[in-house]
Amino acid sequence: MLKVNLKKLSQDARLPVKGHEGDFCYDVWAVSEEEIAPNVWRYGLGFKYEIERKRLEEFVTYPRGEKQVTYYNLNNFELAIGLKPRSSIWETGMQLANSEGTLDEFYRGEAKAVFYHLMPNMPRYHKGDKIGQIYVKIAPKIEFSFVDEINENTERGDGGFGSTGKK
Repeated sequence: MLKVNLKKLSQDARLPVKGHEGDFCYDVWAVSEEEIAPNVWRYGLGFKYEIERKRLEEFVTYPRGEKQVTYYNLNNFELAIGLKPRSSIWETGMQLANSEGTLDEFYRGEAKAVFYHLMPNMPRYHKGDKIGQIYVKIAPKIEFSFVDEINENTERGDGGFGSTGKK
């Protein structure tokens, strides 16, 4: 199991929790709110975090009940906390500014979220409100390089921006 350590920065900070068994993300709450520009609000979550870089274990059970353990060396991966808006965000007239947000692994400031309040006649989030969901992002380290040729003979080709239709 991957472990994330949180340093509490506010007495109002809450541990992220799943709303329901089987949910993918963990709910987070605002402990502070500040209007940083007209109709742009920054909310603090009240904690800093650190991801423990130990071996991630995946257990696979075979039909005879035998277990095999596969170890992944996390040094081959990049880790971060991802921040998503709540599914009910439409009720607020707000939009997460950098949806989805990324809090890089070695960032050590307070976890925060910035929202645009696009429809001021609708309610916005306030201190104490559940404002989003977080999860750990794991991605392999990537090496980019320029080459002279790539395989361009694909079904999609260079079609983009809705070229595959609305069906």
